[in-house]
Amino acid sequence: MSSENGGPRTDGEGGAEGAPPEQLALIRESVRKARTPRAKPRTWRGAALAERLPVARVLVDKGVLHLDRYFDYAVPAELDEAAQPGVRVRVRFGAGRHRVREGRREGGGLIDGFLIERRAESDYSGPLAALAQVVSPEPVLSDELLGLARAVADRYAGSLADVLQLAVPPRSARAEQRTSPAPLPPPEAPDPGSWTRYEQGDAFLRTLADGGAPGPCGTPCRDRAGARNWPAPSPPPSPRDAARSSSYPTGAPPPASTPP
Repeated sequence: MSSENGGPRTDGEGGAEGAPPEQLALIRESVRKARTPRAKPRTWRGAALAERLPVARVLVDKGVLHLDRYFDYAVPAELDEAAQPGVRVRVRFGAGRHRVREGRREGGGLIDGFLIERRAESDYSGPLAALAQVVSPEPVLSDELLGLARAVADRYAGSLADVLQLAVPPRSARAEQRTSPAPLPPPEAPDPGSWTRYEQGDAFLRTLADGGAPGPCGTPCRDRAGARNWPAPSPPPSPRDAARSSSYPTGAPPPASTPP
């Protein structure tokens, strides 16, 4: 506390060495200095950009249809290694064109998103905001999953961001900190079994084992023994059906039965 006469304390009046002064006017000055922006270098407009592929195309987590497109952001140099396609990122969104200083767009609220791709240049002619943060360096959005989510959104007139909320599991920081085990070896090809009866049965299984997707074929084919396997012959009629069909002339419907 300050002395009763309002004068400043001397070094011998107690208190930790280097502690901020306690007079009201000096406290205001200390608070003003403490509130100096401590933004990370990547959020400053003077931060250096990545030398290679300095533009990141991002899908923001906004489920409204008029924002169902990609937005370009600048990649700071310190995020160059972590900002890879498929990772979760945070960006500033909604700043507007009027909030531009020294060629960088500033302001806007932080919002989550996915980094779709890195590009050498942007199709947007205006200033770009920089990526604010790479949430995790773990890629969670593959090209296959992105294409599937895009097809679902187009088919059911939805937004890509809404589909990805269900397709991509929520982040688990504890699981990401664990060391990933070594990948398992690929499984061995199964025994051909009855596929050996067909001329291309072995080739069909080899294509599946190599990761291919051979298309189905509905053409009747013969096995290696020469016997026809498709279509199967019709079973002979039962004695009751044979007797029933012989009791009525051809083309005449049988009499309708009445319920008991």
